Amino acid sequence: MSNSGGIITALLAGCAIGVGIGILYAPDKGEVTRGKIKEKAKEKAEEFEASFDKNMEKVRDKIDDLIEDLEKKIESFKRKEKEEEQEAKA
Repeated sequence: MSNSGGIITALLAGCAIGVGIGILYAPDKGEVTRGKIKEKAKEKAEEFEASFDKNMEKVRDKIDDLIEDLEKKIESFKRKEKEEEQEAKA
């Protein structure tokens, strides 16, 4: 998870560079170019959102798995502790 900030920064930088290059080499009039840039930015934002949602679902699943494992370990620890107490009483 600590690398996600760098990935997002790189993604945004790549989008900005792509837009800049697109503007510099655009053969169309300004209005047409701005419309194309707006449309591409919208597409990239939708792609990013879909990717983000997919990754967040994976993170949620991983957290759920970790919680489940932790609960099992706690239950096992409690069971062992109870067994040791009963053995000590006997």
